[in-house]
Amino acid sequence: MPLRFYNELRRAWAVNNAIVDLALDVFISRLYQQKGLGHRSLIKRIAAGLIRRMLRRQKTRAPFPVQFRRTLENLGPTYVKLGQILSLREDMLPERICRELRKLQNQVPPISFREVKQVIETEFQLPLSMIFAEFEPEPIAAASLAQAHFARLKSGERVVVKVQRPGIQRLIIDDINIMRRLAAIMEKIPGLRDYRPAHFVEEFASYTMRELDFTQEGKHADTFRQNFADWPNVVFPKIFWKYTSRRVLTMEYIEGIKPDDEQKIKSLGIDGKKIAELGARAIIKMLFVDGFFHGDPHPGNMMIIGKDKIGFIDLGMIGSFSPETRRNMFLYYYFMVIREFEHATRFLVNLTEPGPQADEEGFRRELAEAIKQWSSAANFKQYSMGRLIFDTMNIGARYQLYFHGDLVLSSKAIITIEAVGAILYPEMDLSEISRPMMEEIFRSQLSPSRFTQSLLKALPDYLEFLENLPKTILKATEIVSEGKLQINYLPDNTVKDKKPQRRDQYIPVLSLAAILAGAILAVHPQSPGPVVGDFFIFTGMPLLALLFLGGGFLIGLLGLFKSKNPS
Repeated sequence: MPLRFYNELRRAWAVNNAIVDLALDVFISRLYQQKGLGHRSLIKRIAAGLIRRMLRRQKTRAPFPVQFRRTLENLGPTYVKLGQILSLREDMLPERICRELRKLQNQVPPISFREVKQVIETEFQLPLSMIFAEFEPEPIAAASLAQAHFARLKSGERVVVKVQRPGIQRLIIDDINIMRRLAAIMEKIPGLRDYRPAHFVEEFASYTMRELDFTQEGKHADTFRQNFADWPNVVFPKIFWKYTSRRVLTMEYIEGIKPDDEQKIKSLGIDGKKIAELGARAIIKMLFVDGFFHGDPHPGNMMIIGKDKIGFIDLGMIGSFSPETRRNMFLYYYFMVIREFEHATRFLVNLTEPGPQADEEGFRRELAEAIKQWSSAANFKQYSMGRLIFDTMNIGARYQLYFHGDLVLSSKAIITIEAVGAILYPEMDLSEISRPMMEEIFRSQLSPSRFTQSLLKALPDYLEFLENLPKTILKATEIVSEGKLQINYLPDNTVKDKKPQRRDQYIPVLSLAAILAGAILAVHPQSPGPVVGDFFIFTGMPLLALLFLGGGFLIGLLGLFKSKNPS
């Protein structure tokens, strides 16, 4: 424990020094940037030179984004990873900073083969020669968290083995603890509080710790393989679980060419348009059917296999949606594709988390203008659909309407697949590719088989709800008896002398009971069963509530008709 405390303290001191150095460099560079011939500008430049010499600092005039990126690179793997995730958050940071952070290099010197061998043998308690028939000592890639090697199993399969850097997990945990303390301080500073530093640190911690557990990446691959079992042209690597652990991942080697290797694509006669559409449709399925998607489908993480298949690799960064988020995101995207922009805006607002001074009306106004620019653009190169989705999230941040990290990741996935598609087929229009698939998904949401499946899944909830319904009705009855709700039934005077038939006396009671049950189901926070996908004002209403309300009104109309036409 004392050693761990000492290491964390030493790391905190190094981070603190880096932050102070950054602040001093920015201060000095701004003094140097003073322009003009006035005496004030001259005094500031002289002061900058004196301060620099007193503190023995090198002269730098680099702008803040460049200095910030260099600081993160100097701090090591955790902060490089932090910068890479920050580069996606244009909804939280200025675009010029995000643009600079995209230059962060994840390539680092590889660890030695001796260290790789030690990690593998420690994880499986076996000599390397008993696990692999062949193992190439030179890595094919070396990143901040791990490096990868080609190998061959005893059974003959060619595989890629991803090995975690020794000590990286402890370093990252210490760094995250330091970030949490810094974020707690930043939360108390009014100007910085709006950027929600504590929220972002927890989001970063969640993503990074997930990436450090290679069994999670293996599970991601298995999930994708299952989700795309009916898509033979979309491939994900098979995981060899016998030789996979938290620090070692052994997966099938997928051979193919990169989507940005234009020369090979042309020489092999690959149909770029067909591959671009396949990749786009795969991402649409991940987002709006499965709610489980690849977070970074850039050209380095994709392969063209043969002439008509596409493969996805490096499945550490994934995003996922809850059913409610997936539904709102799907409807937003669907209405964008069919150009029903007013409906699209409504569902986008449903995806936001309002801040203390949120301005929803301002957000709607600026969003309408952004959509107008997009809809009038001639092609992808002017304004892509993915860019629009990403920009709407940036607009939301300005009005303190924030989006969850997985939503930002989904917009990044859409932008990236558009960019990859544009390399393969420059005329690609994602909205046109999406339209038939989105309409198909929409129809499937309303199919009888899906409705039946939803009912069967919700059956336990229905039973529980019906079990509690008498208590709920008793509470409603108490409200009526206390005078908070009064309902008077006045029979028609023209037929008061005529005794109604016994069965007709129950019509108003049944009507009232059905309407009351429907109203309770509509407002109840845990109403069972599926909800209406999209049907004007009924969107989001529990289907069972709608059936009860409709039935109640129909019974009421039947009673009214019978009273006017007595037999």
